[in-house]
Amino acid sequence: QHTHLNLDHTMGDATEEVRAGVVEEFAEFEGLITALMPMLKEYYYANGTPDTTPVVKFLPPAELAEALDISLGHDGESPEKIVGRVEAALKYSVRTSHPRFFDKLYAGSDPVGQVAELITAVLNTNVHTYAVAPAFAMMEQEVLKSMAAQVGFDRATADGILCPGGTFANVSAMIVARNEKFPHVRKSGWQAGDNPVCFTSAQAHYSIKRGAMMAGFGMDNCIAIAADIQGCMLPEAFEAAVVKAKAEGKTPFFVSTTAGTTVMGGFDPFAAIREISTRHGLWMHVDGAWGGSCVMSKTHRHLMAGAELADSLTWNPHKALGVPIYASSLITNNHKGALERSNNSAAEYLFHKHAASEFDLGDKSLQCGRRADALKLWLSWKRHGVAGFEKRVDRAFSNAQYITGEVKKRAAFALVTEPLSCNVAFWFVPEASRDAFAKGGSPACYDTLDTITGKIYNGMQDAGTMLVNFNPLSDHNLPRFFRIIMNQPRVTEADLDFVLDEIERLGAVVAAAASK
Repeated sequence: QHTHLNLDHTMGDATEEVRAGVVEEFAEFEGLITALMPMLKEYYYANGTPDTTPVVKFLPPAELAEALDISLGHDGESPEKIVGRVEAALKYSVRTSHPRFFDKLYAGSDPVGQVAELITAVLNTNVHTYAVAPAFAMMEQEVLKSMAAQVGFDRATADGILCPGGTFANVSAMIVARNEKFPHVRKSGWQAGDNPVCFTSAQAHYSIKRGAMMAGFGMDNCIAIAADIQGCMLPEAFEAAVVKAKAEGKTPFFVSTTAGTTVMGGFDPFAAIREISTRHGLWMHVDGAWGGSCVMSKTHRHLMAGAELADSLTWNPHKALGVPIYASSLITNNHKGALERSNNSAAEYLFHKHAASEFDLGDKSLQCGRRADALKLWLSWKRHGVAGFEKRVDRAFSNAQYITGEVKKRAAFALVTEPLSCNVAFWFVPEASRDAFAKGGSPACYDTLDTITGKIYNGMQDAGTMLVNFNPLSDHNLPRFFRIIMNQPRVTEADLDFVLDEIERLGAVVAAAASK
């Protein structure tokens, strides 16, 4: 009998009968959860049997549309039918929690974060004002201040906002920097003589060029700076480009450095770039979406040395820390109020001055609608602490070191370069090409490596036993190679041995087919 509530949030001594509609709604919710729990348990457990559970049951789009019964109709379906729909979605989705999923910079998610996502959906509020999201607004500010302190920013002068992904955070950083350097643009737009240019590494994430497009000065005015083969920007090339731009009558205002480049896992020399940026009056941003989590590790935080000197930082805990997607942040350093100056639009219907106005976060963001992403971050930090996050980061680095050593031992593989972090880049070199490769390669040899890498990936996808991405390194004219990402802690050395064995097996099949 659902008749009375006596909870600590009831008003006074009143009791009240629960409305029938609410009882029915919860019954459906409970029924769905009850029906899904055995299915989710089976899904979880299957990720613990990687030898017999594929990472993906890959289907081409037409077959997948049929398997999912993808079309939408006029009439609704029963909860039981919906449970079947969920089962199909689980069946045909990539298992990112599988210990042989190495394809992207994220891998699975943590139970506490998964529960937080459910609670966020149940509460279903919008984190733009304290009035409608008091707990979440306070959590968001605490998470951001704590992240800032880990980087080395001053909690008192650091500010920030959670964002829907690292691209949004990077673009937002550029727009804030633009509005600080060119305050008239916010209302009046660009003027003759502004001539803005920004800079980033040739191996930076594509979001920086998109930022130039969205900020209205164009991708052609985002200048790519040479990076070494490990993915680290060359400071001397950066300064030369700034000097050249000034001589051409342009106005350099922003440089985006990278902590953990997408392909090679490189970390830019932040202190050197900060010194150049200060002399030339540029806002220095760090895109630490992937590598920012190194600050959680005493052993590996040296890679972030100098990042504490940045004007702003992007950091995505949904990558290296296992928080569900998305959990992304933009944090500013010693620029209190810059987010509001850049983004507020005086929406009087929404923002009203009151005692807790500091927790009205909407004016810091380009968004109005904002998910309560703080809950999963806050609960994850409560659950694991810095110590738990450190163990996760350290385990990823240890796995990266292990597979690097194994690649070096095997004649069928060659490292692209020594990895700086958790991205390990390597080629499968077919036996017929090994002599040519050992002599420094040739166009024909490189063509062979490029072709066989793509074909092995296709075979890997069809087999479904694992997933490892591949990339070229165009700024160094290198053919496509495998880029394996070390992230989730359940990966074992046996999993990594399997990856190399499987690539070697698939490579032999492809090479044999090509020789016929």
